Amino acid sequence: MKRLPDEIIDVICIDPPYLYLKNQKLERPFDEHKFFSECRRLLTKNGFIVMFGRGESFYRWNTILSDLKFTFKEEIIWNKSHCTSPLMNLSRVHETISIFCKGKAGINKVKVPYLEMKSNDIDSIIGDVKRLKGILKNTKSLDSVLDFLESRKRNDFKANKTMDNKSSLRTGKCNEGDRCVTVVNSLVNGYNEKSIIQYQKTNTFTKHSATININSSGDTDRCVKVINSISKGLNEKTIIKQVRDHYSAIHPTQKPVRLLERLLALVIPESKPREEIVVADFFGGSMSCMEAVHNMEMKGIACEIDQEYFEKGKERINKLQPLQPELFR
Repeated sequence: MKRLPDEIIDVICIDPPYLYLKNQKLERPFDEHKFFSECRRLLTKNGFIVMFGRGESFYRWNTILSDLKFTFKEEIIWNKSHCTSPLMNLSRVHETISIFCKGKAGINKVKVPYLEMKSNDIDSIIGDVKRLKGILKNTKSLDSVLDFLESRKRNDFKANKTMDNKSSLRTGKCNEGDRCVTVVNSLVNGYNEKSIIQYQKTNTFTKHSATININSSGDTDRCVKVINSISKGLNEKTIIKQVRDHYSAIHPTQKPVRLLERLLALVIPESKPREEIVVADFFGGSMSCMEAVHNMEMKGIACEIDQEYFEKGKERINKLQPLQPELFR
């Protein structure tokens, strides 16, 4: 960190040792005040810190950042959906993330694809389907939905990138030839490729500003809301459910790449070209953060104190792209 010049990093995303496990190799204490002071020096004017943590050390770090005049922006819960402490009386299935800003920048409004956001909430999907079913009996809703779809066609707004979802919606016993079932299936699994291909460059994290139709009472039609969320995604939430692939992990505390992509999307500067944005991870571990940086077409700086994990992480990144000279030192 000392070798880096002032204010060159846009986002620092870190997962420091939580310092509550005894006799663990990974639990190395560090000079916390000095470290976070260096973070402040390195961050750009409106740079962000995204920080994982737990327990006493985590709350102490939050206090240190506050004392250093960082501005608290948000707290996010990562729902891991599986227990990482099976021998304890209380099953631990979450971790906490704090987001602080050096300046006055705000959290980005990010859209997450409908099926990714709701893939673990079948009840919510069923509710949406029932709501859409109601438009056949409600001409006002039907007109609103048609207006929305026609407006979407006219505006030709950029659609979210289709999520690569291996799971399929469980429809039970149904008529596979039914046109409505075909529509739902296409929403879940996508369409077969066609002999005429229309291409438009898209971005999962594109910010949309399409207009939603308003009914005569001044309220947004609920059916239109459902169609809108399917078309353009849902706003990111403060609880993110993302399963960790612990079978292929190369580090005990490895984070899912997709989780890191969603967190970074909330804080990267929208006015700056992606290729000029710099993200740093000073507790690199398995280099999941650097893979997320690669996927989002940004620049990354990472370091890791353990040679074993450094080499494995380096190998992981090298498989994605030619090694960037500034990535590993």
